[in-house]
Amino acid sequence: MKQHAYFIQRGLSIVEVMVTLAIGMVVTLGIVGVMGLNQQNLRITESLSESQENARMAFELIARDVRQARDTSCGPVAPTPANLNGNWWGQWRPVLGFDGATVAGAVGFGDGIGQRVAGTQALQAQSGGETRIIQRITGTKLDLQSNADTLSSGPVIVCDLQAASLHIATAAGTRAITTAPAVTVNDPDNPPFQVARLTATTWYIGNNGRATEGGRSLYRVRLQANGTPVTEEILPGIVDLSVRYHTKNAADFANALPATIAAWNEINAVELTLVSESTQRNVTSEVTNNELAGSDGRIRRQITHVISLRNTL
Repeated sequence: MKQHAYFIQRGLSIVEVMVTLAIGMVVTLGIVGVMGLNQQNLRITESLSESQENARMAFELIARDVRQARDTSCGPVAPTPANLNGNWWGQWRPVLGFDGATVAGAVGFGDGIGQRVAGTQALQAQSGGETRIIQRITGTKLDLQSNADTLSSGPVIVCDLQAASLHIATAAGTRAITTAPAVTVNDPDNPPFQVARLTATTWYIGNNGRATEGGRSLYRVRLQANGTPVTEEILPGIVDLSVRYHTKNAADFANALPATIAAWNEINAVELTLVSESTQRNVTSEVTNNELAGSDGRIRRQITHVISLRNTL
């Protein structure tokens, strides 16, 4: 007589199913947490890189103007050239700073795009740019050794090793320009021998109209070759600018602005501090508006550099 074996088949109990689901949920949540952490680390890294790169570029651009300031293309001169006109660029102020309450000639305070943010400082720099050698001066006419090109119109500086003067140039031929006012020749044996394009810039913090990016950028007002200023947004995320000034024979940098033009001419270095914030929001959970975190959880960096002027009497 044969005997038959019987196998009892049964499924998973409810307890086993619940344990399996719990383990799966824990693993899934762990994976999601790691992915979220990696994503946040990526945002922090990108924001730090953005803040550092923007600050570095800002320093390089501002430093180029500051180092060159006061150079007429013949070097620094004394006395101060007479004013050409009442415009901010028509008065020889090669290094000029503005505190947070003082209106700059190039730009006013306001909430509009490109206007200066109240309470932030500004810095103006002037110098000579593209140059030509003067061959002959006859009244208001300057004959040049090469083509006038971009110097055939707009503001220019005429200089020798002792003095300089500001003028408006007008084309008078391929290799000649006329100037208003006429160039004064004090010493026929040592007449002005060089003419240069007048360059003028004002750096400041302005409103960019993009609240999601923080709303502020580094701006520049630049004098164009035709004598018309143009306002340019340079870098987003630069939210503050402050400057301290060092004069010849001084022990340290001073917060107070020089009181006279003569005192401004004694400036031989500036200490520039920029505050940059990431354009991404909610990057950090730090308390806002401190040294590490700006508005809306943005990463903040504060960097200071010293810039020496090459042209100091």
